[in-house]
Amino acid sequence: MIPTHGSDRTSRREIIVNHLKQLNDYDFSEPHRHNYFEFFYFIKGGGYHKIDFIKFPIEDNSVHIVAPGQVHQMKRNLNSEGYVVLFELNALEAAKEIENFLFEHICMDASENKPSYSFNESQKELLQNKIKSISNYSNQDSEISKLSLRNEIQSLCIECMKLDNKESTYVNQSEYLRFRKLLHANCTTMKKVKEYAEVLHMSEKALNDLVKKHTGESTSNIIYKQIIMEAKRLLNTRMSIKETAYSLNFDDPAHFSKFFKTKTGIPPSEFQNYT
Repeated sequence: MIPTHGSDRTSRREIIVNHLKQLNDYDFSEPHRHNYFEFFYFIKGGGYHKIDFIKFPIEDNSVHIVAPGQVHQMKRNLNSEGYVVLFELNALEAAKEIENFLFEHICMDASENKPSYSFNESQKELLQNKIKSISNYSNQDSEISKLSLRNEIQSLCIECMKLDNKESTYVNQSEYLRFRKLLHANCTTMKKVKEYAEVLHMSEKALNDLVKKHTGESTSNIIYKQIIMEAKRLLNTRMSIKETAYSLNFDDPAHFSKFFKTKTGIPPSEFQNYT
């Protein structure tokens, strides 16, 4: 089965902060995923971080966000340094705009929604002070410290949001984001456009127009891409083709293999050999 790392502490709405100085358990040799957010801030870069099959360089003064369910693997250089903040979304008690920003990382893969944020030299002191405050507050137990910890993490999210330059998406809970949340939660059981249109109380044409406005693609293509991404995540962690097919609610592994090859150009067995 796919390696999925959980935490009793994050499930209790605790926020965990760890200093990444020497190579440790966060530098896994095998792809894996978590059921909570991992918010990396790299003071000193070096190496790469593969998130959903895309390699992102680990740069000085940068943030990488790994959302629940994403498959990732990190290879840091020996002299790299940073921090990682672990939390479940409800632990932040964040404003809706910040929730929407983080939900986009959950709902969209790394090719659609880039999970790395590189800041310029002028912002270095600001961000390093924030991450050090986050680390300090995480070691204190007062209610004010816990509030300060949540506020500093939210502030760091806002700095990433500024780089994204998609303010209207975060301020307004867009219909498109509602669709992506619904798709993320139901892609293994709902595979038809009309099913999503019905739940969203829209016509199929209105949904197609909405999706095309945001992506340039049809709703059916976006649905298929979500299914393929989940298939790749499962196959990448050495789940068998048969197990993957049944996990995605395909009745026949042969049907799944044909679907995968049609959408990617290669059979699932070949994909496994090259990842």
